[in-house]
Amino acid sequence: MNHYLIINSFLLMICCFNVNADIHLTRDPFLQTINFSCQEQTGILNKQIQVWQFKGYIQRLDNHYQQLWLFSENDWLAITDNTVPHILFPWTISAVLDDKLLWQASLPNYCNHKVLWTMPLIK
Repeated sequence: MNHYLIINSFLLMICCFNVNADIHLTRDPFLQTINFSCQEQTGILNKQIQVWQFKGYIQRLDNHYQQLWLFSENDWLAITDNTVPHILFPWTISAVLDDKLLWQASLPNYCNHKVLWTMPLIK
């Protein structure tokens, strides 16, 4: 009988903790509840990428290694093998062509489209 009482008390504590934990998670101060319009987000992303200028690249003859260099207001940024650093998140390089870089950024699901940017290659 004492075993059942302990087990039931333990199960009751687990249930209360789960319900209480769910309530606290909905009040998370880091949970972003402000939704920007798709047009505002597109503008923010365009400003983020437009401050960077292509300055050069390094590439091996066998094309297994490539490093792109970008510059913005006394800051240099190296992009190795199309792995974009976190400072440009959510931008990714969709294509490297002879005369331009094609960039792409995904908007939230409710916007349902992507932002594209073409960066000219000035050698």
